[in-house]
Amino acid sequence: MSLLSTNHAFQLITRILDPAEATEPVVEFAAQKPAIPLGRSGQPLPEDLPENQGVSSRHIAAFLQELNRDPTLRMHSVLILRHGKILCRAAFGAQRMDLPKYTFSACKSVVSLAVGLVMDDGLLRPEDKVVDFFPEECGPVSRRLLKDLTVEHLLTMTATPMFNEASSMTCTDWVRGYFSSPGLGESGKKFQYNSLNTYMLSALVCRLTGETLSDFLSRRLFGPMGIGDFYWETCPQGIEKGGWGLYLKPEDLAKLGVLIQNKGLWNGQRLISEEYLQKATQTWAEAPESCGDFNYGWQIWVGRRDNTFLFNGMLGQNVLCYRDNDILLISHAGNDENFQQSRYFTIAREYFGGEFPDSLPRDAAGERELRKTLQTLSACPGRVPDREEFEAFAGKRFTADDPCAASAGLLPLLLQAVENSYSHGLQAIAVGGTRTMPELFYEERDQLHHITAGTREPVVQTLTFHGNVYRVAAQARFTHDDEENPVLRVRLDFLETPCTRILKLIRTPAGFTVRQEEFPGANYVRKLTDQAANAPAMRPILSALLGSSDPDFLGWKLERIFAPSLKFREDT
Repeated sequence: MSLLSTNHAFQLITRILDPAEATEPVVEFAAQKPAIPLGRSGQPLPEDLPENQGVSSRHIAAFLQELNRDPTLRMHSVLILRHGKILCRAAFGAQRMDLPKYTFSACKSVVSLAVGLVMDDGLLRPEDKVVDFFPEECGPVSRRLLKDLTVEHLLTMTATPMFNEASSMTCTDWVRGYFSSPGLGESGKKFQYNSLNTYMLSALVCRLTGETLSDFLSRRLFGPMGIGDFYWETCPQGIEKGGWGLYLKPEDLAKLGVLIQNKGLWNGQRLISEEYLQKATQTWAEAPESCGDFNYGWQIWVGRRDNTFLFNGMLGQNVLCYRDNDILLISHAGNDENFQQSRYFTIAREYFGGEFPDSLPRDAAGERELRKTLQTLSACPGRVPDREEFEAFAGKRFTADDPCAASAGLLPLLLQAVENSYSHGLQAIAVGGTRTMPELFYEERDQLHHITAGTREPVVQTLTFHGNVYRVAAQARFTHDDEENPVLRVRLDFLETPCTRILKLIRTPAGFTVRQEEFPGANYVRKLTDQAANAPAMRPILSALLGSSDPDFLGWKLERIFAPSLKFREDT
């Protein structure tokens, strides 16, 4: 990245890491996320009993139970298909399957499909020079330095420009920023994962078609497949982000996997060429083993050991296809992972990486076991608090009396950073409602969030953060801590994202405390900083940002940011 964008990124990270000050974005915030309709997908995929497709219901139940037991995983949903038919839909906890969910890097593979359509039209070739398509945005120096950069380098993540996700948060013209950033080595030589490579592919599609990426895909791919209710965030110039920012229903994501399984055919209609898909799903770049058990094709991951392809997004969005047995797994989660490092992939391979028969005998007991498992996974049991528990908080307002409240907000900090929409600071919390439906009023300096949280089961509602609209499931639990202090615990699942916010309101003889946690949160960010700390070039940067590169100090610092414990006083 350029010296200017490096400086801006440094400024922004410094602001985020200061709990005593509200974070001010470097680039002016603009609301992105609308309210996206929920409901079943158009042209729904056919469904069948697992045994009819050669998979045991008991086998699926055991797979889901193992995912749920694993303490390192926070699964949200799983779809299991074979031969293009849905065998199982599993939602965990308060999660739902009927609304679009955020894809981080999993949507890079969707951009690959758009590129394939453009190539099929003869408008683009892998060997084309990228600078030739952007004569105004690419200056003479950049043109000379990047003269060998091709479309294939973007597709295979072997391009060298350093303009990355952090840079984009502090820049309004991403195409110019990409071209003006220095490179790391020679293009085509080394795998260098960078979401802005995918953004440049998105910009290419827009330039060549004269349409937005969303409109182009709607006309050529999504429309014919019945994919309607989706949304793709854009950069400040109005170009879809490409490498992240797509909201898509799990079933619609599954359709794209089925399309590749079927070599570009959808209901007998050719949508994309078999030739492109064959090239896109073969290895072109060797990815580091630290990423997981996959190499890289054309914006699609390819199994090292197995005949598989994968759409993969950080925190746990996956379209995983076992091509030899035609099984497709679509999963969403909130895991502490960037690529394919979680145990999800080990468990998936154990259960679905082998051979399966064409069909199995009907197993009524196995079907009952699977239904019971699905009911257990989606259960969110709660209880109505007694009057004393409820009245310890109800009808009261508590005002922040802690300098760290200046940066605390209801929206998980991870989402604040992704959306460039930061809290202006927490001022007060009030509790009302009834014992079955307590209400929480979370007052920030510039907005008030009114939350209804069920005690028997979660309540789904919409919350708006600076114009961004999120569908949230809220459940309240009244309990006590180890010192028998009354505790009101509110869990907020941001259903369209991988993120969850936990609020704990604690009454003690010394006063009132609010503890906030988010998942993924401090542990996830600490993993990232630990990895960075192991790189000698990053140690001085971390020390400058955080005050030290000592692991214990880093952990303490991140806990203050992502899991603050704040003191409040009760209003009289």
